[in-house]
Formats: sequence, structure tokens, C-alpha cells
Amino acid sequence: MIRYKPAPDLERRVKQIVEQAALNYIDTNRVKCVRSYGSQSRGTYARIHSASKAFFTGLGMKPVYVIEFISENFDKLSEAEKENIILHELLHIPKSFGGGLITHGRIDFEREIRILKKVMRRQTTL
Repeated sequence: MIRYKPAPDLERRVKQIVEQAALNYIDTNRVKCVRSYGSQSRGTYARIHSASKAFFTGLGMKPVYVIEFISENFDKLSEAEKENIILHELLHIPKSFGGGLITHGRIDFEREIRILKKVMRRQTTL
């Protein structure tokens, strides 16, 4: 059985990365992080979740995204690898921040991560 626990440390890291990478369209107050325990996934480090626009409209809520970090896989990564995983998951959030997700194949995630890492390096040297 998979268990989920809030991950405020990862929410703080997401907020830092959003600021450093200048991903200004992402409202970090509406990005929540959880760690999952007990997953059988071997090659998956994290996943991003959302719900349909109809769901959020019905509840009278603005869209929210939840990034699930698979503890058994994610926690043992280096800080640089963790940063890449977080960037990858954030890139799934469309600029509209409307609750949808950008699927694999729609953008070149590796290329976008390289660009964002350059932006982040520039930010730290200012």
C-alpha cells in the first residue's frame, strides 16, 4: 500500500527553483508536494498530478498541482539530479496554469531543462 506525506521541504525547494529559473507563471502557493512510500515504480522519481478544469470549476477552486516524489527513488539522488527532476515536473505545468498538463512529446524536456539551468546559473552570479 502506498502512503503519502506532505513534503514542506520540497515545497520550499520548488519555490526556490521557480524563482531562480524565472518560471513566473507558476504560482507556488498552488503547487503542493508529497512524498510517497511503498511504490513499486523502479524508474520513476516523481509525478505531477492535477484534475480537470470541470473538477476545479465545480469546487469553485483555482487549479492546484501536486508533485509526488517517490521517496524510495528520489531521496537517494544527488542534489543536482533532484533539481533536474523538479524542473522536469514543473515543465509539465502549462503557462496558462489552468489545471492541464503538458505531456511528453509536446516539448523537449531535456533541452528546456538545459536552458533553465543556464538561467539559474545567471541568477546566482548576479
